[in-house]
Amino acid sequence: MKIYLFSRTDKQTRSDFRAHYIFQNLKMAKSVSALYFGIVMLFQLTTLILNFDLDKAIQIPGFSSSLFLSLFIIPVFYGVTYLLTKRFNEGGAFLLVSQLIVIAFSLYVISRGMMTTFNAVHNPRNTLTMYMIWLTTVSVFFVFEFYETLLIMLISFVSFSLILPHFQTSTTEVFKNEIVIVILLTLFFFSSRHVFSYRANHYIQLKTIQNKNDQIENANHIKDEILGIVAHDLRNPLGAIESIAMLMEIENEDKNESTTENLSMIKASCEKARIIINDLIEVARNDNEDGFGLQEVDLNDFLLAVIHEWLQNKTGSAKLVFTGTKKPVYTWINKEKMQRVMDNLISNAIKFSDAGTQIEITLKNADGKCFVKVKDKGLGIPEELLPHVFDRFSKASRKGLRGENSVGLGLSIVRQIVKKHGGDIVVDSVEGKGSTFTMMLPQSISPVPVPVG
Repeated sequence: MKIYLFSRTDKQTRSDFRAHYIFQNLKMAKSVSALYFGIVMLFQLTTLILNFDLDKAIQIPGFSSSLFLSLFIIPVFYGVTYLLTKRFNEGGAFLLVSQLIVIAFSLYVISRGMMTTFNAVHNPRNTLTMYMIWLTTVSVFFVFEFYETLLIMLISFVSFSLILPHFQTSTTEVFKNEIVIVILLTLFFFSSRHVFSYRANHYIQLKTIQNKNDQIENANHIKDEILGIVAHDLRNPLGAIESIAMLMEIENEDKNESTTENLSMIKASCEKARIIINDLIEVARNDNEDGFGLQEVDLNDFLLAVIHEWLQNKTGSAKLVFTGTKKPVYTWINKEKMQRVMDNLISNAIKFSDAGTQIEITLKNADGKCFVKVKDKGLGIPEELLPHVFDRFSKASRKGLRGENSVGLGLSIVRQIVKKHGGDIVVDSVEGKGSTFTMMLPQSISPVPVPVG
């Protein structure tokens, strides 16, 4: 933490911080004055109801009269600070007046402690007690620049020095009291500057975070615009290229081997580009969505449907084996998004497994959670890459056993979707022995699927 002992905050944050702490000072002065008034009123009502002399009770002459006077002065401070907080603005003159009011209030409460100390000087138990309390209160509750702190100290010291001879005639006692007041005001200065430094550092940190958030928001906006261009302006040319390649393939009557190979490469490149574009758009869409529509489903039925689709349409190179539960296991999911999750996990398992290898998909439930495991016995993930498998554009991205390329977004999308379902996903893998991805989702108690918005 940077300590501002005799200095102000940096120029770029100074004006904003000053407006901020003056507004906080006004609110604190309003609260303290209200509390002070309540305490004084309680004292006065107590003396009236019990009909006793407060001055004699606490052995401080004139204490009751000074409290009675506070009943008229404190509401003035409360009213002024209330109006200033309601009409607060960051104009230079307004801030100056506001801070002067806070300084005046601080000097008033310090003077109350000072007068109580002088009136009670004959009682060692009370000597400087109230004065110390109010000095501490002001230093902790209010924020002042160093020159404002010095001003309060100077006024307090001069007032104390002028009043002291009326209560102490001994030169030795006057000198001792002057030493004590200097010590107290020095402690007040350091305490006040510490509070100022703490508040200043806290404010600067908040402003830095806010600026970073604004930059992130702007960057996200730019990212969305770029992805919009990718989605609308790149898909069409890719589609056109792919269509032309297909037409050329049809018109290649001589079945020229070189031409056929080139056309296949064009179509494969278009397909790869389309997958990358779709992944990027999916990432952006998930980032921007606070949530998505969910419905309650039995995971047994859902996973069986996913596996059936894979066996029918997507692969014949691996054997998918599903082990479910005897009873239905309900959870809330977005079917389209969760289909994307399962497709990624299954395609990854197939990508890094030999043809015909068994891929195990298991469903269990325990402790209010559903556990979906996708296990393969394929290539496995090196230990040093395990912490990075869910990163965007992950450095753990590798080619599949049959040369399949990856941009490292698939598992990032998986985790993104699972997190938005209130769940989590982890991986356990041993290189050369295979990998197990375990998805955990909160289990639903209700047995009836009900669509929600």
